[in-house]
Amino acid sequence: MSETLSRRRFLGTTLATAGMLSLHGTPQPTARAASPASDEFPFKISLAQWSLNQGLFGRAEPKIDNLDFARIARELGIDGLEYVNQFFMDKARDRSYLTEMKKRADDHGCESVLIMCDNEGHLGDPDEAKRLQAVENHVKWLEAARFLGCHSIRVNAHSQGSFEEQQKLVADGLGRLCRRGAEYGLNVIVENHGGLSSNGQWLVGVMKLVDLPNCGTLPDFGNFGDYDRYLGVEELMPYAKGVSAKATQFDDQGNDPNTDFFRMMRIVRDAGYRGYVGIESGGRRMTEIEAVQATRRLLQRVFDQQRRTEPIFKGVDLDGWTKIAGGQWTVEDGALVGRNGQDWTTDPEKTGSWLQYKWPVRDFRLELQYNMSERGNSGVFFRSATEKNPAFTGYEMQITNYGGAPNKSGTPGALYDVIAPSRHAARPAGQWNSVTITAQGPRIAIDMNGLRIVDTELDRSMHGYIGLQNHDDRTTIRFRNLRLEVL
Repeated sequence: MSETLSRRRFLGTTLATAGMLSLHGTPQPTARAASPASDEFPFKISLAQWSLNQGLFGRAEPKIDNLDFARIARELGIDGLEYVNQFFMDKARDRSYLTEMKKRADDHGCESVLIMCDNEGHLGDPDEAKRLQAVENHVKWLEAARFLGCHSIRVNAHSQGSFEEQQKLVADGLGRLCRRGAEYGLNVIVENHGGLSSNGQWLVGVMKLVDLPNCGTLPDFGNFGDYDRYLGVEELMPYAKGVSAKATQFDDQGNDPNTDFFRMMRIVRDAGYRGYVGIESGGRRMTEIEAVQATRRLLQRVFDQQRRTEPIFKGVDLDGWTKIAGGQWTVEDGALVGRNGQDWTTDPEKTGSWLQYKWPVRDFRLELQYNMSERGNSGVFFRSATEKNPAFTGYEMQITNYGGAPNKSGTPGALYDVIAPSRHAARPAGQWNSVTITAQGPRIAIDMNGLRIVDTELDRSMHGYIGLQNHDDRTTIRFRNLRLEVL
């Protein structure tokens, strides 16, 4: 497409405009990401203004003035603000009004995160004139966002035509707007907001067509329609510059029955995202304020669980791990990579090459991701001894590409030579799989890609080492996001 720039050309354009001044007379930085919470924990909570839409529109009590948004967020214990342009639609270039918004955010110790932009035309309109006008309509919100101190504006990706036609049209309009956004040092991010934008693969395709560093996504947990929401969030996270934790119902335990927030936030964390997680709530049988409070409590429970896990591999080196019986282990792109494994047999008295974590543990919850080559073989050991075969002194969760009927020796997720998984849950070779192994007393449970595949009681070994198998010279095995909670 004529309007599509390469990353190299984009960076040149950004540098060339770095000295330009905005409408408000301030130098323009490069696009920013959301600020991380801290070195200890990567997430903070922001509030999407749409969570209060009934009060802001005057349709419910208490009625809310847009200028009171920062105060209400702070009273709810939230310091990140995600504005919605509909609540100050005629104020985008009203310097006095924006100054008051900014002052109130500052007075309440809040950070302006982004502006959600609606009703400004379709960036993927098939009519080129309307598409270009939509781009221009959004520019005033870039100006407002820059003045307020936001890092992004959120836009929609509506279009018409076939799957591919809509991708190209949206990429054209979005790319144009992103280049304008670069002049203000801002990101332009797309939410899965209905139509094809709620198809993860489609939106990833748009990101690839635009191919600009300030173009990103805002994955919304609850807005995927019939598309698998967990897969959708996983697909969009590599491009995410914000996250929308939408909850619309709550059960008696305070969970959203439609979305497993614990699973979803693990996807977010394992993708390497750092920054604000936005509450967008709306619950039945409760007020808007109560729904925000319920979502905040749910997120806090998730965060508390995540804090209890400690990384046992930090993506830098093999610190804390001991190589046993040969094989090659390296760290590549933040992953622990095993190659050229050797000497594995089914003899319980003999070991092969594996990597052992430094401390033995009894009761634990181990989280990890793995990615293995075609026709590969590997495993995760636990409660194992250093001597002899760790699959027999303790247990091995099998890792293979085997696709036949589930069995106890060859199926991914099996407890090797002990128990077969209830189903196949592994993804094809070359894709990342998420695993949780929980061992507490005799009970052992294995979850793979969100599915419980083993839940049993065994007492062959109750204490020992965690390890990673390097099986043979045809296998390349990768591990990342290894985190341990001692129970």
